[in-house]
Amino acid sequence: MKRRSEVVFWLALQRAFHNQPLISNELLTIYGAPSEIFKAVRSMKADNGPITGLKNFNQWEKCEDDLKRCEKDGIDIIRLDDPRYPPLLKEIAARPILLMAKGDTGLLKGPCISIVGARKATSRGREVAFEIARELAKIGIIVVSGMAYGIDAASHLGAIETGKTVAVWGSGIDCCYPSSFRDLSQRIMKSGCVISEFPLGTQPFPGHFPQRNRIISGLSTGTVIVEAASKSGSLITAKFALEQGREVFAVPGMAGGTMSQGTNDLLRNGATFVENAEDVIAAIAPQLTFVSNDNKGH
Repeated sequence: MKRRSEVVFWLALQRAFHNQPLISNELLTIYGAPSEIFKAVRSMKADNGPITGLKNFNQWEKCEDDLKRCEKDGIDIIRLDDPRYPPLLKEIAARPILLMAKGDTGLLKGPCISIVGARKATSRGREVAFEIARELAKIGIIVVSGMAYGIDAASHLGAIETGKTVAVWGSGIDCCYPSSFRDLSQRIMKSGCVISEFPLGTQPFPGHFPQRNRIISGLSTGTVIVEAASKSGSLITAKFALEQGREVFAVPGMAGGTMSQGTNDLLRNGATFVENAEDVIAAIAPQLTFVSNDNKGH
């Protein structure tokens, strides 16, 4: 068998289980390193739980190409054992085993606040998201969002104006989506960072976006929901944040408004009421101080 570098084994594990992060984490817990996982696969004489899914893995050439492309295009591969891996993200159960990143990877250590909301946002919602992001970024908080239309885009734009932002993609880092956001993605990469857990070449797929949302909340001390319909994907992000033990904030909306149903329901169920960046900062000041101090010197 061809001798491969350890990073190629990481990329192989990524390709095998990028939609099943709990399995890749379980295998790493058992075997310690991806190369040891594949070594165990070669010595298997019978089916043995989740590792069985690797018996017929045949994408080694793609993984070698992935590594070459990352080196050529300046894409950072941040593995779970890398000191650059975001400490808050490492705490979640379904943590991605690696991230592909372009930009300032130091921002992933925070302090981070995520801001998400409706794609079909109102002009008021976009203005509120922009202003909250702008004011948070001004004092050094990293604004995290998903680079979708509406609230996400407004949040990134507000943060860029005064500070830094991180965009989490639901596609490969070489597959900008929406394609109309190529200029925005370049602006983010220039001063902030873009990340993805998906292998290179992965096209946007509806199921990838809920999966991506756990990373948005996982990177952050708290998540702000600006606008959301009753079945909005942003509510999935809020759910992940609660499961991860993070703060959930909601901006109240007009009674009866379509884009207010989700946020108002969150408030009824215990989310923290916020109207501006000052409200967010007041609620999480102790946690942000802890995160910031914890990362000094990194």
